[in-house]
Amino acid sequence: MKVLKQNQYNQGVGKYKLLSSTSGVGSIITTKLGSYVLISDIHKWKFIKWVNSKIENIRTNNTDDRRVYELSKYEISNRGLEFIDDQRFIKFIKSEKNLENLVCLVGIPHMALNESFNTPNWKNHPIKTALKNAGEQYDGVSSHYMISGTHFPKWFKNSDGELKLIREWLTIWEKECRKYPDTLKLENFAPPRDALSKKAFIRELNSKNEDGNTIKIREYKTLEQTNLILICPNGHLSDIPWANYLRWKTEKYLRLRSDEDKGQNLMSSEMVGPCCSNPKLKWTESKTKSEGYGSIYIECNSCGLGSGSDNKPKINLEGINSLEPYCIGQKPWELDSENPSITPYENCFIRNDNKNGREKMRIALVTANNVYYANGFSSLFIPMHIAENKPKELIEAINILEKKYIKYFERTAITKNEYWRTKFDFNDFIIDNDINLENEGLFRTQLESEFLNNKNNIEISDKHEEYRWQEYRCFSIHSILPDVEINKGLRFKDIQLPNELVNLFKKIQQVEELRVTNVQLDFTRVKPKERIVVNGEVRESSSGQNIFSIDSKELFTLPANETLGEGLFFEFSNESIDRWISDNIVVLENRFEKYLKELPSHNSQGLSSKMKIYNNKYKHFLIHSFSHLMMRELEFSCGYPTASLKERLYISTNPEKQMSGLLIYTAEGSEGSMGGLISQGEPEKILEIIKKGLERSIDCSSDPLCWESDGQGIFDLNLSACFSCSLVAETACEEMNLGLDRRVLVDEDFGYFKNIQT
Repeated sequence: MKVLKQNQYNQGVGKYKLLSSTSGVGSIITTKLGSYVLISDIHKWKFIKWVNSKIENIRTNNTDDRRVYELSKYEISNRGLEFIDDQRFIKFIKSEKNLENLVCLVGIPHMALNESFNTPNWKNHPIKTALKNAGEQYDGVSSHYMISGTHFPKWFKNSDGELKLIREWLTIWEKECRKYPDTLKLENFAPPRDALSKKAFIRELNSKNEDGNTIKIREYKTLEQTNLILICPNGHLSDIPWANYLRWKTEKYLRLRSDEDKGQNLMSSEMVGPCCSNPKLKWTESKTKSEGYGSIYIECNSCGLGSGSDNKPKINLEGINSLEPYCIGQKPWELDSENPSITPYENCFIRNDNKNGREKMRIALVTANNVYYANGFSSLFIPMHIAENKPKELIEAINILEKKYIKYFERTAITKNEYWRTKFDFNDFIIDNDINLENEGLFRTQLESEFLNNKNNIEISDKHEEYRWQEYRCFSIHSILPDVEINKGLRFKDIQLPNELVNLFKKIQQVEELRVTNVQLDFTRVKPKERIVVNGEVRESSSGQNIFSIDSKELFTLPANETLGEGLFFEFSNESIDRWISDNIVVLENRFEKYLKELPSHNSQGLSSKMKIYNNKYKHFLIHSFSHLMMRELEFSCGYPTASLKERLYISTNPEKQMSGLLIYTAEGSEGSMGGLISQGEPEKILEIIKKGLERSIDCSSDPLCWESDGQGIFDLNLSACFSCSLVAETACEEMNLGLDRRVLVDEDFGYFKNIQT
């Protein structure tokens, strides 16, 4: 495959990877050609921009939210895009991210690339067919359904070591195109190519134009991208200003700057500035010295700085890791392709600093782990009427009524009681909003109670726990969820528990159908965003950067990935857990003393995981360890590798929302709805699987070290658990493989399952 044209310059990225923890808006992808591409914000994705604009028009002409939702669903589906129907999730995101006008979620299209030409397989694509049927333009618009990106870092060098920004290389390319108008076009600057060096030209190649006629194309050597960038704890990203660095490092070498100067003003043209008015930088790597920054030299061919002559010492990159320039708040993922010379920015200050000190950046390799941490969220589809335990009509009516009241309250301050008594007409409300009722009297009583109930005004302290509680309650209080239209996307039923499991579990369910939707909420750099719950109060370690660049009030849609699958739900008996803890309290207190004795320090690393363990105590180790035991055993029994499975933990010691369960389901990207997983939940099989899993947990190839361990894994948050016996694929575990101890399951003295082992 030869990439010689802009319309071939594509990179295949799985759509499920785009919303994973390592990829998404603001992440840097390494292409198969060796260059680095920064994923643009979602409003540079043309299909998202189109959907947002379409919904804006619909909202302009309709005030009924139900009508807006249905029309949006029709318009999006009619163009071949996936409309993800999960209103519970939309309600949560609106609250979590303060997106008051969010209407819907849109699936990321699957755009496969032709391996021979590196172009999308558009000819028979379902979106093209849908556009054609809808009378929309479908020729030449395949790129509208692909994800946009921009080169980053912007610095490229040729084989002679000449270092320039990509826009400078493009200017040189434009001049070369004017010299050879018949055999060279702007679109041939893909990937970025060198037209400056005398050795850059390779040969002329035969190619075809748009009409299929044979033409000649001049081929040039590709440029090499640098791999060092500056990252900020607030999520900002900057290129290193190499001309400024050369001047700063020279002045440091000549003792013109203090030892305490760590390049704080490197990004300032007034305080440091470039080496000269017309820098011509050269990057050379010594072949005689050992690998490392000390063997990389930079100089300017214009002013001679860094050349090693006169009073201009040779300058290398040794010590560059100690650079700490003040951040200027750049957001290159929001670059407009039509005006790429202007990088969007914002003011950047240290978070949680009363003095509002300026934040400092640090050096990183583009491939380093700390360059990007996505903050995503996954939702298990639960129908709204089940999640909120209310009739569908009541949910719709209360939403409409609350909206009407807020609009009235903005003009005239009035209490809800006064509004209901003096301004609200129930009959007109029912007719105007086309609400069909069987018992109007009962409905009026329910609506009044919901509207006037003070609970509506209470802010839920932990929205994440409330969201999980809705899912847990759905499985816990229902023995079966039948396959009917209103529940489409979720179907499950209880199994008959074997006698040996009756006292240990409240129920086990076969989840025959489920839908899981993933979105990216924001992202951070340097450190991952941690969500910490202390005494019921939620705080986050950082706010993160948004994945959109428009005003939040103008945001009507978000990209998402939806997967269908199957699963097994286990609900432990709370009475059995309490009895187990009571019977073994002395052993458990001694074993887990270091985790539970005192509140973890608020400055400690891994605070989020430590607080979950501290809050949920022994129950966390019990349920999480059992989840891993089951995933590892299911790998043998039904053939799914653990990378194709995922856990969803329901653990809480909150007296009002006690949760003691887990869901194991087929994960994103896997073919997970073929019945292989739920077949293992048959009553005659489930006991055997649990017994075999427990038996495997007794022996570990790392014993006795693993069995007797008093701390292993990150932050020593695992006890008797290692890769040989308990850990699973990182994508399968919700808690980074932390908070595990197989001895709480199988220890012959205090194990929860000690009485059912073979």
